[in-house]
Amino acid sequence: MLVIGAIIALIGVAIHILEPGWIINPSGTGGAFVGAGVALIVISIRSIRLQKKGTVVEDERIFHIAEKASHKTLTILIILEGVLMAFFGVTAFDIQAYPIVSLLFAITMLSYAGFYYCYKRQM
Repeated sequence: MLVIGAIIALIGVAIHILEPGWIINPSGTGGAFVGAGVALIVISIRSIRLQKKGTVVEDERIFHIAEKASHKTLTILIILEGVLMAFFGVTAFDIQAYPIVSLLFAITMLSYAGFYYCYKRQM
């Protein structure tokens, strides 16, 4: 994850510097890539430090909680995307894709975090 985070951050810097014409907002896109890359780097360094101290970072319980949260999130997203596809298929709305994708991304992250927290408290 450390290497992937560095690569993503470098892609963000390249987008910000090169400003390709096919990207509407290079500074926003580059900033998002840099932010995601730095977040991965920080998470990786934290994991490495905890492992060096002998702390168990991931075990079967955490994997089981993550699996349950992922399954519930995927179920909700499949239903929501089906409803959106049906709604936009039968209506004459001319909606841009960016707000819809942003909304689905936010719902995905918030529902996963919520389900993970709930299942972690139950177990």
